[in-house]
Amino acid sequence: MSATATPRPESAQLNCPACGTSITYYDVEGSEYYACPNCHTYFQWSGEEKPKVFGKYDQAPRTSPALPIGAVGTLLGRMFRVVGVVSRREANHPQYSWREYQLFEAGTRQYAQLAEFDGHWTLIWAASKQDADREEYKLPDFKLFNKYQSRVNWALGEFDWDIETDSNLHVTEYIKPPYLLVQEQRGNEKNWYRGRHVAPQEVAEAFHISRSALPSQYGTGAVEPAPGSKSWGALWALTGLVLAALLAMQLVLVVRTGKPLLSQTIQVVPDTTAAPGTGRVLVSPSFTLDHQAALQVDLTASLSNQWLELPVSLVNEQTGQGFEFTKNIEFYSGVEGGESWVEGGRDADAVLSRVPAGRYHLNFYPFTEKGVTPELQVTVWADPALPSNFFVVAGLVLLLPMVQVFRRSRHERRRWANSDYNPYATE
Repeated sequence: MSATATPRPESAQLNCPACGTSITYYDVEGSEYYACPNCHTYFQWSGEEKPKVFGKYDQAPRTSPALPIGAVGTLLGRMFRVVGVVSRREANHPQYSWREYQLFEAGTRQYAQLAEFDGHWTLIWAASKQDADREEYKLPDFKLFNKYQSRVNWALGEFDWDIETDSNLHVTEYIKPPYLLVQEQRGNEKNWYRGRHVAPQEVAEAFHISRSALPSQYGTGAVEPAPGSKSWGALWALTGLVLAALLAMQLVLVVRTGKPLLSQTIQVVPDTTAAPGTGRVLVSPSFTLDHQAALQVDLTASLSNQWLELPVSLVNEQTGQGFEFTKNIEFYSGVEGGESWVEGGRDADAVLSRVPAGRYHLNFYPFTEKGVTPELQVTVWADPALPSNFFVVAGLVLLLPMVQVFRRSRHERRRWANSDYNPYATE
Protein backbone atom coordinates (compact mmCIF):
# COMPACT_ATOMS: atom_id res chain seq x y z
CA MET A 1 0.00 0.00 0.00
CA SER A 2 1.50 3.33 -1.12
CA ALA A 3 1.75 6.22 1.24
CA THR A 4 -0.24 9.34 0.46
CA ALA A 5 1.92 12.48 0.27
CA THR A 6 0.93 15.31 2.55
CA PRO A 7 0.14 18.37 0.40
CA ARG A 8 2.37 21.35 1.04
CA PRO A 9 0.36 24.23 2.59
CA GLU A 10 0.13 27.39 0.47
CA SER A 11 0.56 29.63 3.52
CA ALA A 12 0.80 29.67 7.28
CA GLN A 13 0.55 32.18 10.12
CA LEU A 14 2.72 33.26 13.00
CA ASN A 15 2.41 36.03 15.56
CA CYS A 16 4.79 38.94 15.78
CA PRO A 17 6.82 38.55 19.01
CA ALA A 18 6.63 42.32 19.62
CA CYS A 19 3.01 43.32 18.92
CA GLY A 20 1.23 39.99 18.47
CA THR A 21 0.02 40.80 14.94
CA SER A 22 -0.81 37.67 12.92
CA ILE A 23 1.59 37.44 9.97
CA THR A 24 0.79 35.33 6.92
CA TYR A 25 3.81 33.78 5.21
CA TYR A 26 3.87 31.74 1.99
CA ASP A 27 7.22 29.94 1.74
CA VAL A 28 6.27 27.65 4.62
CA GLU A 29 9.41 25.51 4.37
CA GLY A 30 11.97 28.14 3.43
CA SER A 31 11.17 31.43 5.16
CA GLU A 32 12.98 32.11 8.41
CA TYR A 33 13.25 35.91 8.69
CA TYR A 34 10.28 38.24 9.04
CA ALA A 35 9.50 41.95 9.20
CA CYS A 36 6.18 42.71 10.88
CA PRO A 37 3.89 44.86 8.66
CA ASN A 38 2.37 46.44 11.77
CA CYS A 39 5.20 47.39 14.15
CA HIS A 40 8.08 46.75 11.70
CA THR A 41 9.97 44.46 14.07
CA TYR A 42 12.59 42.34 12.31
CA PHE A 43 13.01 38.85 13.78
CA GLN A 44 14.05 35.28 13.07
CA TRP A 45 11.86 32.24 13.64
CA SER A 46 12.41 28.73 12.29
CA GLY A 47 9.22 27.20 13.70
CA GLU A 48 10.41 25.68 16.96
CA GLU A 49 12.54 27.94 19.12
CA LYS A 50 11.50 31.29 20.50
CA PRO A 51 11.65 34.11 17.91
CA LYS A 52 14.89 36.08 17.93
CA VAL A 53 14.20 39.81 17.69
CA PHE A 54 16.85 41.98 15.97
CA GLY A 55 15.15 45.37 16.20
CA LYS A 56 12.69 47.64 14.41
CA TYR A 57 12.71 49.54 11.15
CA ASP A 58 11.68 53.00 12.23
CA GLN A 59 11.73 54.36 8.65
CA ALA A 60 9.05 51.94 7.40
CA PRO A 61 6.10 53.74 5.75
CA ARG A 62 2.63 53.58 7.25
CA THR A 63 1.04 52.97 3.85
CA SER A 64 1.10 49.75 1.86
CA PRO A 65 3.75 49.40 -0.88
CA ALA A 66 2.72 49.66 -4.53
CA LEU A 67 2.66 45.83 -4.72
CA PRO A 68 1.06 44.59 -1.50
CA ILE A 69 2.26 41.49 0.32
CA GLY A 70 0.36 38.46 -0.97
CA ALA A 71 -0.37 39.91 -4.44
CA VAL A 72 -0.10 37.37 -7.27
CA GLY A 73 1.09 38.22 -10.78
CA THR A 74 2.56 36.68 -13.92
CA LEU A 75 5.85 38.00 -15.35
CA LEU A 76 7.77 36.40 -18.22
CA GLY A 77 5.29 33.54 -18.15
CA ARG A 78 5.96 32.73 -14.48
CA MET A 79 3.42 33.10 -11.68
CA PHE A 80 4.84 34.89 -8.67
CA ARG A 81 3.53 35.99 -5.31
CA VAL A 82 4.86 39.06 -3.52
CA VAL A 83 6.08 37.80 -0.14
CA GLY A 84 8.33 40.65 0.98
CA VAL A 85 9.64 44.10 0.17
CA VAL A 86 12.94 45.74 1.16
CA SER A 87 13.88 49.40 0.84
CA ARG A 88 17.62 49.77 0.30
CA ARG A 89 20.14 52.58 -0.16
CA GLU A 90 23.76 52.76 -1.26
CA ALA A 91 26.17 52.93 1.66
CA ASN A 92 28.27 55.71 0.14
CA HIS A 93 25.44 57.50 -1.66
CA PRO A 94 22.39 57.30 0.64
CA GLN A 95 20.41 59.59 -1.66
CA TYR A 96 20.10 56.63 -4.03
CA SER A 97 17.31 54.50 -2.55
CA TRP A 98 15.23 51.78 -4.18
CA ARG A 99 12.79 48.99 -3.38
CA GLU A 100 13.10 45.27 -4.02
CA TYR A 101 9.95 43.17 -4.06
CA GLN A 102 10.63 39.56 -3.08
CA LEU A 103 8.74 37.29 -5.53
CA PHE A 104 8.13 33.62 -4.73
CA GLU A 105 7.19 31.02 -7.36
CA ALA A 106 5.42 28.30 -5.37
CA GLY A 107 5.60 25.63 -8.10
CA THR A 108 9.39 25.71 -8.37
CA ARG A 109 10.13 27.23 -4.96
CA GLN A 110 12.33 29.76 -6.74
CA TYR A 111 12.69 33.45 -6.00
CA ALA A 112 13.11 36.59 -8.04
CA GLN A 113 13.37 40.26 -7.14
CA LEU A 114 11.41 43.03 -8.81
CA ALA A 115 13.45 46.18 -8.18
CA GLU A 116 11.95 49.67 -8.50
CA PHE A 117 14.02 52.88 -8.64
CA ASP A 118 12.39 56.23 -9.49
CA GLY A 119 9.50 54.40 -11.13
CA HIS A 120 11.71 52.17 -13.29
CA TRP A 121 11.34 48.39 -12.84
CA THR A 122 13.81 45.51 -13.31
CA LEU A 123 13.12 41.81 -12.77
CA ILE A 124 16.21 40.05 -11.33
CA TRP A 125 16.77 36.33 -10.80
CA ALA A 126 19.63 33.98 -9.88
CA ALA A 127 21.71 33.00 -12.88
CA SER A 128 21.31 29.51 -14.28
CA LYS A 129 23.31 27.48 -16.81
CA GLN A 130 20.61 28.18 -19.38
CA ASP A 131 21.13 31.93 -18.86
CA ALA A 132 24.89 31.59 -19.32
CA ASP A 133 24.31 30.08 -22.77
CA ARG A 134 22.03 32.88 -23.93
CA GLU A 135 23.53 35.48 -26.29
CA GLU A 136 21.85 38.43 -24.57
CA TYR A 137 23.74 37.71 -21.33
CA LYS A 138 27.33 37.48 -22.60
CA LEU A 139 29.40 39.59 -20.18
CA PRO A 140 31.78 41.13 -22.80
CA ASP A 141 28.76 42.85 -24.36
CA PHE A 142 27.91 44.64 -21.10
CA LYS A 143 29.23 47.92 -19.67
CA LEU A 144 30.10 48.55 -16.04
CA PHE A 145 27.41 50.79 -14.56
CA ASN A 146 27.73 50.73 -10.78
CA LYS A 147 29.59 49.35 -7.76
CA TYR A 148 28.26 49.68 -4.23
CA GLN A 149 27.36 48.18 -0.89
CA SER A 150 23.75 48.44 0.25
CA ARG A 151 22.06 49.17 3.53
CA VAL A 152 18.48 48.32 4.54
CA ASN A 153 16.13 51.26 5.21
CA TRP A 154 13.16 49.07 6.12
CA ALA A 155 11.48 45.79 5.22
CA LEU A 156 8.08 44.08 5.28
CA GLY A 157 7.12 40.41 4.88
CA GLU A 158 9.15 37.19 4.84
CA PHE A 159 12.62 36.22 3.65
CA ASP A 160 14.60 33.01 3.36
CA TRP A 161 17.88 34.74 4.31
CA ASP A 162 19.01 37.41 6.73
CA ILE A 163 18.64 40.59 4.69
CA GLU A 164 20.91 42.51 7.05
CA THR A 165 23.91 40.39 6.08
CA ASP A 166 23.68 41.90 2.58
CA SER A 167 25.60 44.89 3.95
CA ASN A 168 28.70 42.69 3.62
CA LEU A 169 28.14 42.21 -0.11
CA HIS A 170 30.05 44.11 -2.77
CA VAL A 171 27.63 44.56 -5.66
CA THR A 172 28.71 45.24 -9.26
CA GLU A 173 26.16 45.99 -11.98
CA TYR A 174 26.70 45.70 -15.73
CA ILE A 175 24.16 46.87 -18.29
CA LYS A 176 23.21 46.20 -21.89
CA PRO A 177 19.70 47.68 -22.04
CA PRO A 178 17.22 46.16 -21.59
CA TYR A 179 19.39 43.50 -19.84
CA LEU A 180 21.28 43.58 -16.55
CA LEU A 181 24.05 41.48 -15.02
CA VAL A 182 24.69 41.65 -11.26
CA GLN A 183 27.65 40.20 -9.38
CA GLU A 184 27.47 39.88 -5.61
CA GLN A 185 30.76 39.16 -3.87
CA ARG A 186 31.36 38.22 -0.23
CA GLY A 187 35.04 37.48 0.32
CA ASN A 188 36.07 35.08 -2.43
CA GLU A 189 32.51 33.92 -3.07
CA LYS A 190 30.81 35.34 -6.16
CA ASN A 191 27.20 34.91 -7.24
CA TRP A 192 25.71 36.12 -10.51
CA TYR A 193 22.20 37.34 -11.23
CA ARG A 194 20.39 38.21 -14.45
CA GLY A 195 17.90 41.02 -14.97
CA ARG A 196 15.60 42.55 -17.55
CA HIS A 197 13.76 45.85 -17.78
CA VAL A 198 10.02 45.63 -17.15
CA ALA A 199 7.77 48.47 -18.29
CA PRO A 200 5.43 49.91 -15.63
CA GLN A 201 2.44 48.89 -17.74
CA GLU A 202 3.70 45.29 -17.70
CA VAL A 203 3.90 45.41 -13.89
CA ALA A 204 0.42 46.88 -13.62
CA GLU A 205 -1.09 44.27 -15.94
CA ALA A 206 0.82 41.40 -14.29
CA PHE A 207 -0.52 42.22 -10.82
CA HIS A 208 -3.94 43.52 -11.95
CA ILE A 209 -3.54 47.01 -10.57
CA SER A 210 -3.93 50.47 -12.03
CA ARG A 211 -0.90 52.04 -13.73
CA SER A 212 -1.56 55.18 -11.67
CA ALA A 213 -1.05 53.14 -8.47
CA LEU A 214 2.63 52.66 -9.35
CA PRO A 215 5.33 55.27 -8.59
CA SER A 216 5.82 58.03 -11.15
CA GLN A 217 8.88 57.78 -13.35
CA TYR A 218 11.79 60.19 -13.06
CA GLY A 219 14.83 60.36 -15.31
CA THR A 220 16.00 57.29 -17.20
CA GLY A 221 16.23 53.76 -15.81
CA ALA A 222 19.54 51.89 -15.75
CA VAL A 223 18.31 49.34 -18.31
CA GLU A 224 15.36 51.24 -19.74
CA PRO A 225 15.40 50.73 -23.53
CA ALA A 226 16.10 53.80 -25.64
CA PRO A 227 13.14 55.31 -27.55
CA GLY A 228 12.28 53.32 -30.66
CA SER A 229 14.53 50.38 -29.73
CA LYS A 230 12.12 47.78 -31.10
CA SER A 231 11.89 49.48 -34.50
CA TRP A 232 15.46 50.86 -34.64
CA GLY A 233 16.80 48.26 -37.06
CA ALA A 234 13.69 48.32 -39.24
CA LEU A 235 13.75 52.14 -39.36
CA TRP A 236 17.31 52.24 -40.69
CA ALA A 237 16.67 49.39 -43.11
CA LEU A 238 13.68 51.24 -44.55
CA THR A 239 15.63 54.51 -44.63
CA GLY A 240 18.43 52.81 -46.55
CA LEU A 241 15.98 51.40 -49.09
CA VAL A 242 14.31 54.78 -49.63
CA LEU A 243 17.66 56.55 -50.05
CA ALA A 244 18.80 53.89 -52.52
CA ALA A 245 15.59 54.40 -54.51
CA LEU A 246 16.09 58.18 -54.48
CA LEU A 247 19.66 57.79 -55.70
CA ALA A 248 18.52 55.48 -58.49
CA MET A 249 15.87 58.02 -59.54
CA GLN A 250 18.48 60.80 -59.52
CA LEU A 251 20.78 58.75 -61.76
CA VAL A 252 17.90 58.09 -64.16
CA LEU A 253 17.17 61.82 -64.33
CA VAL A 254 20.83 62.54 -65.04
CA VAL A 255 20.85 60.03 -67.89
CA ARG A 256 17.55 61.38 -69.30
CA THR A 257 18.74 65.00 -69.34
CA GLY A 258 20.09 64.43 -72.84
CA LYS A 259 21.26 67.25 -75.14
CA PRO A 260 20.95 70.90 -74.18
CA LEU A 261 18.29 73.07 -75.81
CA LEU A 262 20.91 75.75 -76.36
CA SER A 263 24.70 75.84 -76.21
CA GLN A 264 26.25 79.07 -77.43
CA THR A 265 29.30 81.26 -76.88
CA ILE A 266 28.51 84.98 -76.96
CA GLN A 267 31.01 87.84 -76.95
CA VAL A 268 30.27 90.83 -74.72
CA VAL A 269 30.53 94.01 -76.80
CA PRO A 270 30.73 97.46 -75.16
CA ASP A 271 27.86 99.86 -75.83
CA THR A 272 29.59 103.14 -76.68
CA THR A 273 26.33 105.10 -76.45
CA ALA A 274 25.75 104.14 -72.80
CA ALA A 275 27.58 104.52 -69.52
CA PRO A 276 31.12 103.08 -69.33
CA GLY A 277 31.06 99.35 -68.66
CA THR A 278 27.63 98.86 -70.25
CA GLY A 279 27.53 96.15 -72.89
CA ARG A 280 25.23 95.88 -75.81
CA VAL A 281 22.11 93.76 -75.41
CA LEU A 282 23.00 90.22 -76.46
CA VAL A 283 20.35 87.97 -77.98
CA SER A 284 20.79 84.20 -78.10
CA PRO A 285 19.61 81.94 -80.90
CA SER A 286 16.05 80.68 -80.54
CA PHE A 287 15.23 77.26 -79.15
CA THR A 288 12.03 75.24 -78.69
CA LEU A 289 10.64 73.76 -75.49
CA ASP A 290 8.08 71.10 -76.41
CA HIS A 291 6.52 70.67 -72.94
CA GLN A 292 6.16 72.57 -69.70
CA ALA A 293 9.34 72.04 -67.75
CA ALA A 294 11.96 73.49 -65.49
CA LEU A 295 14.87 75.12 -67.32
CA GLN A 296 18.41 75.41 -66.03
CA VAL A 297 20.61 78.14 -67.49
CA ASP A 298 24.37 77.58 -67.01
CA LEU A 299 26.67 80.59 -67.48
CA THR A 300 30.47 80.68 -67.74
CA ALA A 301 32.29 84.00 -68.20
CA SER A 302 35.95 84.29 -69.24
CA LEU A 303 36.89 86.63 -66.40
CA SER A 304 40.33 87.26 -64.93
CA ASN A 305 40.45 89.63 -61.97
CA GLN A 306 37.17 91.10 -63.20
CA TRP A 307 33.47 91.18 -62.39
CA LEU A 308 30.32 90.95 -64.48
CA GLU A 309 26.75 91.90 -63.61
CA LEU A 310 24.40 90.03 -65.92
CA PRO A 311 20.62 90.58 -65.97
CA VAL A 312 18.99 87.87 -68.13
CA SER A 313 15.52 87.61 -69.62
CA LEU A 314 13.99 84.45 -71.09
CA VAL A 315 11.39 85.57 -73.66
CA ASN A 316 8.55 83.50 -75.16
CA GLU A 317 8.54 84.60 -78.80
CA GLN A 318 4.86 83.67 -79.28
CA THR A 319 3.31 85.20 -76.17
CA GLY A 320 5.90 87.74 -75.08
CA GLN A 321 5.96 86.25 -71.58
CA GLY A 322 9.29 86.79 -69.86
CA PHE A 323 11.24 85.20 -67.03
CA GLU A 324 13.97 87.36 -65.49
CA PHE A 325 16.94 86.77 -63.22
CA THR A 326 20.27 88.46 -62.51
CA LYS A 327 23.65 86.90 -61.82
CA ASN A 328 26.77 88.58 -60.49
CA ILE A 329 29.95 86.79 -61.55
CA GLU A 330 33.42 87.73 -60.37
CA PHE A 331 36.78 86.02 -60.38
CA TYR A 332 40.00 87.20 -58.76
CA SER A 333 43.31 85.42 -58.19
CA GLY A 334 46.88 86.24 -57.36
CA VAL A 335 49.93 85.47 -55.29
CA GLU A 336 50.58 86.98 -51.88
CA GLY A 337 53.40 86.11 -49.52
CA GLY A 338 54.46 83.30 -51.80
CA GLU A 339 51.01 81.67 -51.67
CA SER A 340 48.41 81.73 -54.43
CA TRP A 341 44.81 82.67 -53.70
CA VAL A 342 41.49 82.59 -55.54
CA GLU A 343 38.27 84.45 -54.81
CA GLY A 344 34.91 83.96 -56.52
CA GLY A 345 34.33 81.87 -59.63
CA ARG A 346 33.63 82.09 -63.35
CA ASP A 347 30.43 79.98 -63.28
CA ALA A 348 26.83 80.70 -62.31
CA ASP A 349 23.49 79.05 -62.93
CA ALA A 350 19.78 79.72 -62.52
CA VAL A 351 16.73 77.46 -62.52
CA LEU A 352 13.36 78.63 -63.87
CA SER A 353 10.45 76.41 -62.84
CA ARG A 354 7.23 75.65 -64.70
CA VAL A 355 8.20 77.26 -68.00
CA PRO A 356 5.39 76.68 -70.57
CA ALA A 357 6.08 75.00 -73.89
CA GLY A 358 6.99 77.38 -76.70
CA ARG A 359 9.75 79.01 -78.72
CA TYR A 360 12.21 81.07 -76.65
CA HIS A 361 15.39 83.12 -76.74
CA LEU A 362 17.56 84.77 -74.06
CA ASN A 363 18.35 88.46 -73.77
CA PHE A 364 21.50 89.48 -71.85
CA TYR A 365 22.16 92.98 -70.49
CA PRO A 366 25.81 92.86 -69.40
CA PHE A 367 27.50 95.46 -67.24
CA THR A 368 31.17 95.21 -66.31
CA GLU A 369 34.38 97.18 -65.95
CA LYS A 370 35.30 99.65 -68.65
CA GLY A 371 37.25 98.05 -71.43
CA VAL A 372 36.43 94.48 -70.42
CA THR A 373 34.85 92.23 -73.09
CA PRO A 374 34.55 88.68 -71.73
CA GLU A 375 33.14 85.73 -73.59
CA LEU A 376 29.97 84.19 -72.22
CA GLN A 377 29.26 80.47 -72.58
CA VAL A 378 25.50 79.82 -72.29
CA THR A 379 23.89 76.37 -71.95
CA VAL A 380 20.16 75.72 -71.42
CA TRP A 381 18.85 72.38 -70.15
CA ALA A 382 15.25 71.14 -69.84
CA ASP A 383 14.17 69.01 -66.85
CA PRO A 384 17.57 69.24 -65.14
CA ALA A 385 18.52 66.60 -62.61
CA LEU A 386 18.87 69.08 -59.75
CA PRO A 387 21.08 67.81 -56.90
CA SER A 388 19.30 70.24 -54.57
CA ASN A 389 16.02 68.36 -55.01
CA PHE A 390 17.72 65.09 -54.19
CA PHE A 391 19.30 66.49 -51.05
CA VAL A 392 16.07 68.15 -49.90
CA VAL A 393 14.11 64.89 -50.25
CA ALA A 394 16.95 62.87 -48.73
CA GLY A 395 17.01 65.31 -45.81
CA LEU A 396 13.29 64.82 -45.24
CA VAL A 397 13.75 61.03 -45.37
CA LEU A 398 16.55 61.28 -42.79
CA LEU A 399 14.58 63.61 -40.54
CA LEU A 400 12.86 60.89 -38.49
CA PRO A 401 16.02 58.77 -38.05
CA MET A 402 17.96 61.88 -37.00
CA VAL A 403 15.26 62.79 -34.48
CA GLN A 404 15.52 59.25 -33.10
CA VAL A 405 19.32 59.53 -32.95
CA PHE A 406 18.96 62.74 -30.93
CA ARG A 407 16.37 61.20 -28.61
CA ARG A 408 18.51 58.11 -28.05
CA SER A 409 21.60 60.19 -27.38
CA ARG A 410 19.75 62.30 -24.83
CA HIS A 411 18.31 59.12 -23.31
CA GLU A 412 21.79 57.60 -22.90
CA ARG A 413 23.21 60.74 -21.33
CA ARG A 414 20.37 60.81 -18.81
CA ARG A 415 20.90 57.10 -18.08
CA TRP A 416 24.62 57.45 -17.43
CA ALA A 417 24.16 60.59 -15.33
CA ASN A 418 23.29 58.17 -12.47
CA SER A 419 26.56 56.25 -12.84
CA ASP A 420 30.06 56.80 -11.43
CA TYR A 421 31.33 55.34 -14.72
CA ASN A 422 29.64 57.91 -16.97
CA PRO A 423 31.40 57.82 -20.40
CA TYR A 424 30.00 61.30 -21.16
CA ALA A 425 31.43 62.95 -18.04
CA THR A 426 34.63 64.11 -19.77
CA GLU A 427 32.85 65.69 -22.77
